[in-house]
This record gives sequence, C-alpha cells and structure tokens, in this order.
Amino acid sequence: MEDFLNQLKEDFNDVSYEFETILIKVNVENWISTHEILRDKFDLKFFSWLSAIDWDNEVSVGDKPKEVVNPSFEIMSCLSSVNSSNLVTISTFISKLNPSISTLVNVFVGANWHEREAYEMFGITFEGHPNLTKLYLPDGYEGNPMLKSFELISREVKPWPGDVDVEGMPEGFDEENS
Repeated sequence: MEDFLNQLKEDFNDVSYEFETILIKVNVENWISTHEILRDKFDLKFFSWLSAIDWDNEVSVGDKPKEVVNPSFEIMSCLSSVNSSNLVTISTFISKLNPSISTLVNVFVGANWHEREAYEMFGITFEGHPNLTKLYLPDGYEGNPMLKSFELISREVKPWPGDVDVEGMPEGFDEENS
C-alpha cells in the first residue's frame, strides 16, 4: 500500500490517506485526465461509484453545518483494480451556480448510471453524457431531492424519526446476564 501511495503522490499534488482510504483531490479541469491516468498508469480499471455532496449553509430540514462552508457540489468517484486491493477515491468541487462537469462515460462506461442519478437527485449536468435522463422520479417531478434546500413534504407531516427519546433499560436488567 505504501508503494502505491508514494507512486500516486508522484503524479498528483493533493493525495491523502485517512481511515484506510486514499483520496485524490483535483481541480475540475483535471477531472477527466485524472481518471484516465488512474485507469491507464495505475491499473484502476474498475469504476465503482460516483456521487455528490451538496455543501450549503442553508438547509430546509435538520441542523445547519457546524462550520460555515462554501456553497458548492463535491463530486466524488471511486476506482479500484481488479488485480490488486488498490482503491482510490477522487474528489473535485463545482459551482452551485453552474452545476456542470464533463462526463466520465467516455473513460468508464460504468459512470453512465451514476451520472444520471446525480443529475436527477442533485441537478448536476454531465456535459457530453449520451443519455442524461431521469432514472427514478416520475415525469413532471420538479426539484432535486438530495439538495439540502429541498423541502421534504413528509417531514412537515411527520417529524424526523432520528430525533426520538431513547428509553432506558428496564428495571432489573442485568447487562452481565444478557
């Protein structure tokens, strides 16, 4: 693992290793070329997943971030090798004002479904994608449900179940005999 990490650091400026995960942060202009280098030079030919994070200070449900964030989308993907245990997560940020990034479909055909999902759930456009259409939501549905600003109608009717009081253990319960 250490050799692989050092090789990555020779080619990429922002490589970190935390919680047994290698993360490469890149500028959006290097999004495609980074994936090509990882595929061709580092044998990371298996496209595992792509998703996004909506970084925003305004939320419609739940707590605001503990620290002020720069409103943006973080796009993340994960690649791995089929011949070794090498696995890398790649991250970049795009503007929320123009949520657009080049498609990875020409590099990894497996990105197709993941990009369509991010388009539908976050409203992110993947430039050059061959079929950027919805996967889940019905025709005519308005909005992007994964945005922090998206109002969950169900939360207006029923409060979030994560905010419940936890009951104590019954009297006489002996942890040693459980």
